[in-house]
Formats: sequence, structure tokens, C-alpha cells
Amino acid sequence: MKEKTVSAVSILFLLIYGLGAFFMAWNGTSMFLLAFYPLLMILVGVAFLRQSGLMMAFIGLVFTIILAVLQFDTPIEVALGSTAYGFVNSFGISISVSATMLLIFLMKEAGALETISKVIKQQVAGDEMRALYIGIGFGSFLSSLGVVTPALFPPLLVAMGFSPMSSVAIAVLGYDPTTSFSLLSIPITLPAEASKTLIFPFVITPVAMAFKISIFLPVVSTGFAFAILWLVGGRTSMRRGAVPATICGLTLAFACLGTVSLDYFTGVEYVPLRIVGVVAGLCAMMALHVYQKTRPAAVKKEKPSDYPTAKTILRSFSPWIILTSLAAAVSVPQVGTFLQNLPGNFEKIVIFADQTIDLNVFSQIYTWIFIAVLLSVFTLRLTVKQAKKAASVWMKHFIGPFLAYSLYFCIAYVMANSAKTIIDGKLISQPYNSLNMNVVLGSTLAAIFGSGYVFVAASLGLFGAVVGGSETSSNILFLKIQRTAAQNTGLTDAEFMTVYGSHAVAGGIASAITPAKINNAVVTIDEPRDTESRIMQKHLVIAILLTVTTGILTGVFVKLGI
Repeated sequence: MKEKTVSAVSILFLLIYGLGAFFMAWNGTSMFLLAFYPLLMILVGVAFLRQSGLMMAFIGLVFTIILAVLQFDTPIEVALGSTAYGFVNSFGISISVSATMLLIFLMKEAGALETISKVIKQQVAGDEMRALYIGIGFGSFLSSLGVVTPALFPPLLVAMGFSPMSSVAIAVLGYDPTTSFSLLSIPITLPAEASKTLIFPFVITPVAMAFKISIFLPVVSTGFAFAILWLVGGRTSMRRGAVPATICGLTLAFACLGTVSLDYFTGVEYVPLRIVGVVAGLCAMMALHVYQKTRPAAVKKEKPSDYPTAKTILRSFSPWIILTSLAAAVSVPQVGTFLQNLPGNFEKIVIFADQTIDLNVFSQIYTWIFIAVLLSVFTLRLTVKQAKKAASVWMKHFIGPFLAYSLYFCIAYVMANSAKTIIDGKLISQPYNSLNMNVVLGSTLAAIFGSGYVFVAASLGLFGAVVGGSETSSNILFLKIQRTAAQNTGLTDAEFMTVYGSHAVAGGIASAITPAKINNAVVTIDEPRDTESRIMQKHLVIAILLTVTTGILTGVFVKLGI
């Protein structure tokens, strides 16, 4: 009865909001509510109507296209072309997710997850320590190498004895406790590259952006650690795990801040930006391990009789060892550049008008995940029957997460290209067009909050990442909006960088409520659809609290000139 009431109220709210938004747009009062409607619809649909992330992504895309064409002066060919562009541009994450799922299903079929579970249980004791070890330490380590933890961790955590809800929560929150250093720091490097054209003559350097992000992490990363404890066991777990949560959160944060500060203040990149998250994740795991060993009450655990042999452990970890080695090799700038240039123009695809995408197949992490999959078939010593069973399970489950990520990218690019037009075969970019959906959102927020905009700027990063499905797309698509808002409110270049850093941090926080990631995690353990809704409701509280905190810190940092 309660669920039906919540659903009815949610539908009524969307209906009233939609009618009000259309009336205000038709009356010429404001387009803001209408531009915000697709995002609101997705959040309400997943959190309160108990719809899957995939279903709401499809509905949200349809509504975004309709609004872009009918209300935001977007030609239909631009809307559909942007949809195709977003779909192809999502391959870096959508195919990576699919490849990771195949790897985890093979490991599960080979019994590797059970072995890994026993090993990790032996390293740290207690649910709180294990959740932090995997979610904060191991999660940061793997996601920094490009591994999508929502596709990887849930089956492992279930095998360790965590409930399905806790397993999904740890996997999703563990995707981005460093906020922006995942995927070889792509959420930092790509926007910095884009700034050369989007906000020229001002150009963002990757190290400067990384520093502005890192100053928020002592609070945000520690907040992620306590959020994991809350979702594992409520206040009881938060009390029991307060010390290790603080230790691993601060260790992770200061590992990022310390390495980036060294590069930032010396002007020399001693620690490659691409592996900062990897180093931080390792530091967090080591800190927890040392804490466990030095506790006065710590008792050395005897290995159980069925504890695997060293050879079995090595074989079970071999897929991750292979993948880590390959990802680390690709992260070397010279290697990555060589792989990007290897096919030349053969992998460049014209999507529509003059909009092309360079697939960079050989430098994409998904290529190396698939190679790791092939090699793992041999290292895991899978039988033909086991391999076929794993492939069969994968075929049934991967399409949902693949489409979910793809569709959210489609929404992001339809919004970004709204109000643009094609002239002489070229997409005419008009970033300040008053009918561009992103500009409507950004300029309205700047006008409403004025000098107080610094306190709410992070919210753009939050909802941009939810709509776009990733922090990277949010950082790029809202770069010009944040720059414009900063200039309109009289901020200096240094203050803008602090504001933009908060935008990126909130985009990383948004991973906690990105429907595509939650859907991805739920699918890997074959949980019912309403699990997504319950997870979304709990994570929404965490995301809002961390984003509000980030906003407050932004105001403080700007005031102090940091």
C-alpha cells in the first residue's frame, strides 16, 4: 500500500511539475524547469517509481529529444545525430562494462571469486574492515586503472557473505572515492584538453585541475568511507569502523593531494597523473593492513583447513594481475600515444554533419579487458563447458548495462547540441544561444544565486553526471557554462578553477546515484528490479549531503584564496 502511495504521489508530482514547466515556457517566463525535466523524471522514476535505470534512460532520451525539437529550437537531424554521437562516444565506458562483466562471470564459473573471498577475509577481519578494504582501497585502485567496479565487485562481495544490498552499495560507492582519478584520470585530462577550444584563451592544465580537485578529498573521500559503513550496518557499523574509515579515507585523500601538490608546486610531473589514483588506492589498502596488524586486540587468525594453496591463489588472481599489468602499460603516455596513432584515420567515424569520433580502439581500456579475458581462459584453466556457461550468462545480462550507459550519453549530447543547427554540412556551435538546454540551466542558476553561486556550482556537476552517465561527460559539457557563470559573477581565473574543481568532485560523487552504474551492479547478481530503487533512495541522501558539503567547502576555499 505504501509503495502504491509513493508511486501515485510521484506520478502526480511529475505531472504537475511538467504542466507548470510547459506553462512557464509557453508564457515566456522561464525555460529552466523544462530543461531540468528529463533529469528530474529519471531520478523520480528510478528512486520512487521503482523503474530500472535502463527503462528511465530510454524514457528520458525520448522526452529530451521531444523537448529539444519542439521547445528548444533544435532541428530533428541535430537531435537524432546527437543521439548517434552520444551512443558511439559511450563505447569507452559501455563496452568496458560489458567486457568486465564477461571477465567476472568467467572468474565466478572457475571458482576464482570464492578463492579471492577467502584470501581477503584472511587479510582483514570484520565486515566493516572488509567493506572499507574493498570499497575504498581496492575499488580506487581498480577504477583508476579503468576497471568498472559496479560490474566487478557485487558477485565477490556476495561470496564474502555481504547482503545483495550491501554488495551493490559497496561496489557503486567504491567506484569513485577519489572522484576524478578513475579511468586513468580521464575525467581530468579530457576537460583540460577541451579547454583549448571551449574556453580559449584561458587554458586548463591537467595538474592544476587535479590540485583543485584534491583539496576537497580529505572531506569527501572520508565521507565515502563512512557512507559505506552506514549502508553496511547503519550507526553500529559507523561506530565500530570509525577509526579505520577515517584512516583509509584520509590516506586515500592525502595520497592524491600529496602527489598532485608535488607536481603542482614544482612544475615537474614526478608522479604521472594517470596513476595517481592507483597509488592512492594502494596506500589506502596498506594503511588498513597496518592498522589491523598494530591493533592491541588483534589476534592472528589461523588459516582455515580449506584455505587455498599459493598456486591456486595466483591462478585465481591471474585475471586481475593480467588486466592491471596491461592497463598500467597502456597508461604510460608514450605507449598510449603510439596505440592511438597506430590505425591512423581508419578508426575515425563521421557521425553527422562534421561531427567525427576517433574510436582509438587500441588505446581504449575495453580492448585490453577483452585481451585479459582471452588470456584468463587459459590461466583459470576453464573447461569448454565452463566457458560456454559463463558466456551464456553474460549474453543474458550485458545488454542492459551496455544500453543504459549508452542512452545516458545520448541524453547528454542531445542537451549539449540543443538549439544548434547544420549549415553547409557543419554543426554551428552557439554555446551562448539562449535556447541551449545546458546554457539555460547554467545561466539561470548563476542569475538566481549571484555571488552565492560558488556555493551551488557543484550541483551542476552532480546532475550533469547523472544525466551524462559519467563525470567526464559532465566536466566537458558544462565547462563553458561554469566559465560563463564564473565570469558573470566576477570570479577570477583562480577562483573559477576552484569552482570547476568542485564541479568535478560533485560529478564523481554522482557515481553513487548514476542509474547506469546501479543497474550494472544489480544485474551482475541477478537481483530484482526494485533493488535499484531502494539503492537509489539511500544513495541519494549520501550524494546530496556530500555535494552540499562540497559546495560549502567551495565557498570557504574561494574566500581563503585556495
